[in-house]
Amino acid sequence: MNDGKLRFVIPVILSAIGIGLTFLLANTLAGHIIRVYPGADLVPVITRETLAGDVWTVLVVVFPVIFIEYLVLALPLAAIFMGLHKVFKASAYEQSVMKLGDKFGADRILRRAAVPALFAISIGQMSIYLLGDYFLVPPAGLASEVGLSVTPLLAIVSAAIALPISLAFFMPTWLLNDSGIVLHLKEGQLKVRRCPDTEGVGRWFSNFLGGFSVIALPLSSIVHFFVQPYFVEGRIFTPLNVITSLFWTIGLPLLMMAFVVPIVILNEVLLGFTTPRVQNIARHLGAKDVQVVPVETKPFSEAELSDARENHSYSKGQDQR
Repeated sequence: MNDGKLRFVIPVILSAIGIGLTFLLANTLAGHIIRVYPGADLVPVITRETLAGDVWTVLVVVFPVIFIEYLVLALPLAAIFMGLHKVFKASAYEQSVMKLGDKFGADRILRRAAVPALFAISIGQMSIYLLGDYFLVPPAGLASEVGLSVTPLLAIVSAAIALPISLAFFMPTWLLNDSGIVLHLKEGQLKVRRCPDTEGVGRWFSNFLGGFSVIALPLSSIVHFFVQPYFVEGRIFTPLNVITSLFWTIGLPLLMMAFVVPIVILNEVLLGFTTPRVQNIARHLGAKDVQVVPVETKPFSEAELSDARENHSYSKGQDQR
């Protein structure tokens, strides 16, 4: 195993643990609901005989869906993103292909998996209330008995369902960032009093989506794990209940990250295939190749510092005269 593959070890281990915990927790929650509410049907559009069958169907099917989605859609969507961005920014910016470094360690793999997971949870939790007829709504008399299980289970399943939607937005940005597709001000714009501006095309999109996630996730989590159960359903405020709500608020993003990590690793493995194709598409759209030239810097020597002090003292004396 070379150094390039060693960086996958920790993400793979953490991903396997997270996925295993997700299945275990989801199965436990489903079992508790079934004991109290045998007729529970989590997602009516899925024709399974048991609640656990619905849950396992969603969590298992999501893997081939997102893998196929990456293989089929990531590259075409990256081309569409480039075209849209070129249209939006055509008046002042132009695109270029920049040579990048090769380092992308385990920490970056995990960080790249975070934002799509947050985005999926956000839109998943919002969909629970927008599409409530398609999700489990237990009878009023049983809501308090199974509420501690229903709330997190709905969050897990809705996030898993939303994950392919989230990745459809983020996977193209990975390809664009890894291929070095950047935008910068046109030469004519530099004559205007404005700061030079260079930014990755993929980062422009991911920053926008990430900003939405950072705002939406806390709000949707507060509504789903605190407002709805305690203020709408009337769940009693107890230390255990509050700790449970906090656990799911913090833990759910980590569980969903585990599902995204394999796709990030797949993207890393296929860079040799995707990068030249994305760059060629960019060149066909008018992008030119650019390269950052490093500027070598070195500290001043003692002699240079001494000369600078003398010159400063002389200039100061002249000013006082």
